[in-house]
Amino acid sequence: MLLLFFIGILGSKQAGASGAIFGMISIVFIFFCVILHEMGHSLMAIRYGIDVKDIVLLPIGGVSRMEEIPEDPKKEITISVVGPLVSFGLALLFFLIAKTTGQSISFKTLSLFGGNLVANLFWINLILGTFNLIPAFPMDGGRVLRGILSTSMDSLRATKIAVNVGQVFAIFLFFFGIFFNWWMALIAIFIYLGAEGEERMVALRTTLGKSPVKLAMITDVHTISPGQTVGQVLENICHGFQQDFPVVERGEVVGILTKEAIFSALHKHEKSALVRDVMQKEFVSTTEDASLSDIFKKMTTEKLSVMPVMKGKELRGMINLEQIGKYHMICQEGG
Repeated sequence: MLLLFFIGILGSKQAGASGAIFGMISIVFIFFCVILHEMGHSLMAIRYGIDVKDIVLLPIGGVSRMEEIPEDPKKEITISVVGPLVSFGLALLFFLIAKTTGQSISFKTLSLFGGNLVANLFWINLILGTFNLIPAFPMDGGRVLRGILSTSMDSLRATKIAVNVGQVFAIFLFFFGIFFNWWMALIAIFIYLGAEGEERMVALRTTLGKSPVKLAMITDVHTISPGQTVGQVLENICHGFQQDFPVVERGEVVGILTKEAIFSALHKHEKSALVRDVMQKEFVSTTEDASLSDIFKKMTTEKLSVMPVMKGKELRGMINLEQIGKYHMICQEGG
């Protein structure tokens, strides 16, 4: 919505009210095409049994957020190629519409605030499909490159090579954008940071591998009871390192009190509130032998900050994203 507002203001300054309206309509159509591009990725991923969380629209395009990278490189290549193919298909559709209705598709008429909408959408989809095939991670071409490399090497090494190519491209694009188009410079920053983030994520998953939760969990856990107040729990936080607490009653874990719930209660001036009234009564637990990689994926997917580690009804420890990060860092430093 903010982007539409910005385009409206920019369009009104460059081409008046008609330019503002044309620009906002164009943006809506462009993002509809981006959604179809991402739907191509998503539907192919679903076909391969990969869950797709959502499609995130950004000022520079869209991203289909998938729960995992396909282990089979051929599947990643197929999923990555489908998006640009959708864009090329849309470009062909708008080309045929323009030719059928006798409209010009000259590149010289391409403008966000005027010209021919059908011709604009033809060129934008053609550019979108072509640009995404550049072998620079995290664009589709970079993922295709990683898939090809993964057929002859491990996924982490393939990712690092694809990321390096993507970052070199981003640096060149950034300097090009500074002198010719600031929008290109902004896209370059997104590409560079996106490539870096993907490398960290793959490195983390590779490090975790099949390591069990017991290698990273907190074992020295302080428990609290449902009858304690938030104020009393706050004292534990002030005098220790623990910020999330399992709530135990008669030897059984009956809830989890997270730091978010504690600070939320304090924000509402409910220092005297009882733990049983603010704790999470429904929570997800894990076991000592569960895979850290699976637990990390579950926590990030379901936005869980902490999980109790159980053996039957017995509390064995706690695991959170910070502990998983520490384990990853230690493993990396130790080679």
